[in-house]
Amino acid sequence: MTPSNPDETAALAPRRLILMRHAKSDWSNAGLSDHDRPLNRRGQRDAPRMAGWLGSIDCWPDKVLCSSAVRTCETLELLKDEFETDPVICFSNLLYCATAATILDVIRSESGEARTLLLIAHNPGISELASHFSDQFIGMSTAAMVVFETSISQWGQLQANSPMTMIHNMRPKAL
Repeated sequence: MTPSNPDETAALAPRRLILMRHAKSDWSNAGLSDHDRPLNRRGQRDAPRMAGWLGSIDCWPDKVLCSSAVRTCETLELLKDEFETDPVICFSNLLYCATAATILDVIRSESGEARTLLLIAHNPGISELASHFSDQFIGMSTAAMVVFETSISQWGQLQANSPMTMIHNMRPKAL
């Protein structure tokens, strides 16, 4: 039976999870803490290119969960400049250098109605979670994105063993 109204159709649509590693950071200032490192020129170039790629696959986020580190925040700012939508944005100290398990907990704590969720974080946790969900090794280079679909009805239902289908895996050098 096909739903008769658009709200029912949207409720049946798969949820999308976009995992992104921050763009390339600048190591030139040894006096900065790891948390405070900004993006370098390559990172400033790659982030908007990846946003353009998201547009090319029609995968704009409804909500963004972003580590509080300077390099992830700068990555997000450069992405947002290219977005055709205005997603809700939440920054989290928990995502800074988080393990895959912590990242999963942050996703599960998402109580909103976002159908497409973008999460910007760090290695090794982000690569470990992408690898776990895809059942294969995914080594995420800087600014890389992996897009998954899942049939869960709420992000709070996401488990480590939830069925996830990897539908895209992109890195800036492949564009």
